[in-house]
Amino acid sequence: MNKLQPRVRFFNYSSVKAALGYDDTTATYTHSLNGDWQFQYLASPLDIPDEFFTAAYDKMQWSTIQVPGHMELQGYGEPNYTNLDFPIPADPPEVPSKNPTGLYYRTFDYQQQLDRQILRFDGVDSFFKVWVNGQSLGDGHGSRLMTEFDVTDLLVEGENTIAIEVDKWSKYSFLEDQDQWWLSGIFRDVTLLDETALNDIQITPVFKDDQWQARIVLGETGDHFAPVHATIFDGETAIINTTLTDPETMIDVPDAKEWNDEEPNLYTLVLSLSEDGPFVPMRFGFRRIEMLDDQICLNGVPILINGVNRHEFDPRRGRALTREYIRSEVTQIKSLHINAIRTSHYPDAPYFYDVCDEIGLMVFDECDLETHGVNGIDAPCKDPYWKEEFVERGQRMVHRDFDHPSIIVWSLGNESNFGPNFVAMANAIRAIDPSRMIHYEPDQETVVTDMYSTMYTAIDELEKRATRYGHIKPHILCEYDHAMGAGPGSLQDYQDVFRLYPGLQGGFIWEWKDHGIAQDTPTGTKYVWGGAFNEPVNDGIFCIDGLARPDRVPSPGLVEFSRVIQPFAFFVAQNHVVVRSLYHYRTLTDLTLRWTLVSAGVEVASGNEPIAALAAGRLSHVLTLAVPAGSLEDAQLTLSVVTNEAVGIFEKGSVLAFDQVAYHGVPAQTPADVKVSFSPSKLVLTCNDSEVRVDLGTGNVAQLNLHGTSVLRDEMALNVDRMPICNDWKIMDDRKQDHLAPLSYRLEHFAIAKSEDTVMVLLQQRVKPLVRQWGIELETMLWISASGLSVQTRGWFDGEDQPTEVPRIGYDLPLTAPAEKISWYGNGPTEAYPDSYLSCPIGSYERSRAEWGFDYVVPQEAGNRMGVRRASVTLAQTQTALQVTGAEPLNLNVVGAGGVTLQAETQTDDLRIDAKVAGLGSNACGPLPLERYRVYTAPFDYAFMLHF
Repeated sequence: MNKLQPRVRFFNYSSVKAALGYDDTTATYTHSLNGDWQFQYLASPLDIPDEFFTAAYDKMQWSTIQVPGHMELQGYGEPNYTNLDFPIPADPPEVPSKNPTGLYYRTFDYQQQLDRQILRFDGVDSFFKVWVNGQSLGDGHGSRLMTEFDVTDLLVEGENTIAIEVDKWSKYSFLEDQDQWWLSGIFRDVTLLDETALNDIQITPVFKDDQWQARIVLGETGDHFAPVHATIFDGETAIINTTLTDPETMIDVPDAKEWNDEEPNLYTLVLSLSEDGPFVPMRFGFRRIEMLDDQICLNGVPILINGVNRHEFDPRRGRALTREYIRSEVTQIKSLHINAIRTSHYPDAPYFYDVCDEIGLMVFDECDLETHGVNGIDAPCKDPYWKEEFVERGQRMVHRDFDHPSIIVWSLGNESNFGPNFVAMANAIRAIDPSRMIHYEPDQETVVTDMYSTMYTAIDELEKRATRYGHIKPHILCEYDHAMGAGPGSLQDYQDVFRLYPGLQGGFIWEWKDHGIAQDTPTGTKYVWGGAFNEPVNDGIFCIDGLARPDRVPSPGLVEFSRVIQPFAFFVAQNHVVVRSLYHYRTLTDLTLRWTLVSAGVEVASGNEPIAALAAGRLSHVLTLAVPAGSLEDAQLTLSVVTNEAVGIFEKGSVLAFDQVAYHGVPAQTPADVKVSFSPSKLVLTCNDSEVRVDLGTGNVAQLNLHGTSVLRDEMALNVDRMPICNDWKIMDDRKQDHLAPLSYRLEHFAIAKSEDTVMVLLQQRVKPLVRQWGIELETMLWISASGLSVQTRGWFDGEDQPTEVPRIGYDLPLTAPAEKISWYGNGPTEAYPDSYLSCPIGSYERSRAEWGFDYVVPQEAGNRMGVRRASVTLAQTQTALQVTGAEPLNLNVVGAGGVTLQAETQTDDLRIDAKVAGLGSNACGPLPLERYRVYTAPFDYAFMLHF
């Protein structure tokens, strides 16, 4: 057998300049055998004529076929789409005698240039045999894996012949049951290579003692290692010149620039056995993948996968993709802020990885292995018969793609059950490359994998695992939010939990693009799915399940996904904006905030604000927009971050992120002098003669001082409980079991952005009950300006034992004195609840403390006002008026200290500002409130302002 052992894919060039160009199609020592081949299509390999085996090719009847290409898409046989079932009897390893077979033949001229000649096949589906000049070379399989033969002793000067038999079905088809069209033939490049004794190149970046090194391991033919000239280039600049005298060498690279998906810095190692060449280039990047604090980290930074599953597919060429198509498609993916691709479910064409290296995409490189249709009790992964094949497929993938920095994870395959053959494969991969991590979804006990992987997991189940366990392997969704037809939905909800929980590190949408086959009709192009070719076994429209159409036109779902994962977030209060970078590595230095204010459909103001250099994960300074003062009707503020110069693949003027928020107008403001000070326990924010203190232990506002008068006697804190009403009695035991009160608060992180007259504090808090394991993740923005303190809160309930519903969600403000008088604009004049408010028209009202809450015979919850747009609460003794406004209508209530009725003997009161309150129902002897009147533990957000 002349078949080569697995190795990295490389080329020889005639000059250093050509080597640095890294275009193998122009390499002097590379001879493409792509193009028109003579072809004969047969019903079975049993029908192959004797002339083919005796090399009497001129006596055969030939037609023509294009290589690369699929037989079925060039008029030979029909495509067949299945997701799970085989279109042949599921009887491995046996295949039917009726087995479509293609015979390929061509001549080519060859003149020897170097010592060694290699024939390379990048992809043939599914089994093939090769003859050169009538001599058998051997056979190949593993449809999406590289196969090479040494043909040095078979070639002659001048004209040569090559003949290939390709069988559509083989025993290996049972390992290639991916969700795709069954398409066969020589669908990737066929290349003849001239080579020297240099036979393999593996470059592993090593970070040790704050210094990057390149571990270079070379393979050569022959009994002795010949010295190799080595130069490392940064672009076209040589930074290291040396001679490698051993097969393994460590080279220090001072001040190395790291590779990541945002800043894909590449270096090129150029090797030669002679100073005159030929020259072999290999691009690589300095990056490390490791587990830190139970998170997958790239260069020490936890990753968040905003990825897609991508089948190789062109609606006219199938998997026979041109380089132009690959670059265009992968660049489109990158332009949508997608940062990772899972090569579902096989290694892609080699050029794909070159593009990912260049433009910055993280890759889960997946082995050509799926046994979906035969995953019974005797699945191949458990059968010793298949062990060697499992191991070999993993080794071939890793050897071929070893040097690509974009590959951060090796994936063992897809939907093939789990058994000892996967254990053997994982061990073999780690023996070759311990520097990367391993993924495989069916390994649910993470026996060999470095991460816990699931498909289509519901959001509440993700939260349960994220909050139930500590010190576990991180969770990746290798497939989620199935994109068939309209949709997918809940993209933002998934993104929220990915960002909330460190152990959830994102996932890959299924899938990038519909794989419908194009057909020309009198009315234009249409795309067809399973069954269009009268296949007796097919899975219909299940291949039309992508974020983009087959022609790559984005669906609304893809537009939504790009918006959800955009790399900037906006925080807005009145005419103040803070931009947060969601990048992990990149600092951007030349950005503009573009804004437009529209009222009742008419633009009233617009502008551009420069954004100072913004580091990864940081907040911009507070940007103040020059908007007109006063309230506006139905106003919307649209914001976008725009590049002033090209950034990676994004051209000058590209919109990297946008948002739109309701705008409620800016009142006339007095000049403000805002200051920030710290101590280990508190953050103090002053604006003129008012002050806000934040406890750095809890994250709550500990004091609000209005013009020298303290308003709070204790911390302003989020709460979810209230006094029961009579209609709650039957459910009070459940509430007690949920431990809704008291709650404990912990500040997990905070950040500050400011300008001369405004400060924003971004707080991330964890809220927990006693005893129980449920909790609330809070993200709160505090804005302090001459207008007052603006509070914007988003919250998520989590935990396996979280309550299904609560009586309210909102803030308690413990006041320093009783409320003497309450004025408000909203529903009134009496109390109002979601299922009892029709007698309370919206208007302006005022009540004294004594008039506020109805004095029920049995003390219970009372006094809530709904639909409150603005309110003023005057405190007794000091006569301080605490003024409240809501971005949207609020619930407002005044109760006795600790939440009791106003009739109880308390020294002071609590002010409640609630996002939601539960309805009343009649459950004392009737039903609970209707579902639409209940407060479920779903994500929530609301905002209000306390005016100075």
